[in-house]
Amino acid sequence: MKLSRFNLCVENYPEQGENLLFNTRTQALIKINPELKGLLDSLEKLKVEDLGLITRGHLAALKENGIIVEDENEEEAKLKDFFRQLKYDSSFLPFEVTILTTYACNFRCVYCFEESVKEDVFLDKETSDLIIKWLIQRAEEKKFKRIFLVYYGGEPLLNIRPIYDISWHIREWAQKKGVEFGFGIITNGSLINPDLIDKFTTVGLKDIRITIDGDRSEHNKKRPFCDGRPTFDLIIDNIKSIIDKVKVGVVGNFDRENVASIPGFLDYLEKEGLLYRLDRIDFAPLSPRLGPRSNPGAIELAECLSFVSKDGLFNEVLAVKRELMRRGIKIRTGLAINACSLIMQDAAVTIDPEGLIYKCNSLVGYSEFSLGNVQSDEFEEKSREFLNIDAWDKCPMDCPYIPMCQGGCRFYSYLENNNFSDLSCKREYFDRITPELIKLEYHKLLSEKSSS
Repeated sequence: MKLSRFNLCVENYPEQGENLLFNTRTQALIKINPELKGLLDSLEKLKVEDLGLITRGHLAALKENGIIVEDENEEEAKLKDFFRQLKYDSSFLPFEVTILTTYACNFRCVYCFEESVKEDVFLDKETSDLIIKWLIQRAEEKKFKRIFLVYYGGEPLLNIRPIYDISWHIREWAQKKGVEFGFGIITNGSLINPDLIDKFTTVGLKDIRITIDGDRSEHNKKRPFCDGRPTFDLIIDNIKSIIDKVKVGVVGNFDRENVASIPGFLDYLEKEGLLYRLDRIDFAPLSPRLGPRSNPGAIELAECLSFVSKDGLFNEVLAVKRELMRRGIKIRTGLAINACSLIMQDAAVTIDPEGLIYKCNSLVGYSEFSLGNVQSDEFEEKSREFLNIDAWDKCPMDCPYIPMCQGGCRFYSYLENNNFSDLSCKREYFDRITPELIKLEYHKLLSEKSSS
């Protein structure tokens, strides 16, 4: 027996002499005492007869959770099977499709990654009908048991007709076939109202996600209307008007300019009676985007800071997560398997207002990266080009993060290498932040256990 090469150990935590062991492949997190830590450190030298009955029980549990493996061959086989399942077996996932109702928007966000593709293109009835047909055909071929649609834009509520029409048809089909159905809307929050929510609820609306970038001052600087008018107070009023009708989540983007405003914004939400009524609260750093349509490779990284770069928002990311946890808000620590939709056979897809199909939201609007459209049969063939990418095979075999990142984000690979197949290694960032995320995950699990 030997320790898995995908183990990460946080020593002397949560108490002196205690240790947290986390396996990036199985996602198992285990606290061990000094005696067991010492035994594991010399595991390969020990014989079974040297172990007591209690220790044998511990080792069996550690083996079940992937902390211990028989040998390198077993681990290699499990890793390959892990990637095979990740790539080809998504039966545990719903059929999730993001549909852009328009590229138009009534906001002028200073960092908008869609700025270079923003235009007054709206999803019409003819294309909506083709999308309905494509969705049903694919769901039946793949025998999906759950379908979840996400409407996005631009600002999706500038074009509400297709939201109702597509959802109504898919809901009717799903009910006849015994398929679970629902949909959500990602919106800037300026156009939502109770009547609209009531209408959408009848055809399967489950949740609304609204972007707010910090307190009033910071948000209004980053997300004004196209004519420069502020938007913060209108959004808050709109949230108050619908929060008893549907699940509402608030998400935000941050950089070094506005991250300090997040605690104040949370104070404001609590004062207004919203903080603990929201279904979700989360904040993420800004990420890079493609250049103009004429030259997508011309990326201005300085404009949109990459939080996983060498000089990224390491401390800020942790500070925001700790602040949310301190207030009792459920967080996503970031330790989960970050499977890239580009290299998953039946992963989520995005359909734009013209019916073009993409497998990565960051590529939407650049037709050269689409994998076909809802009128053609080329989607499967083009998808195979990405399925054949195994960037993780190029990783140094001593890297413990391979199961978590699989050689890095394929979009980041394009930004850095002008292709989708090379490594996009962020090990330096993972080395810095992962021990702190493991600590957060430990306290998160304790909190969830306590509350249950």
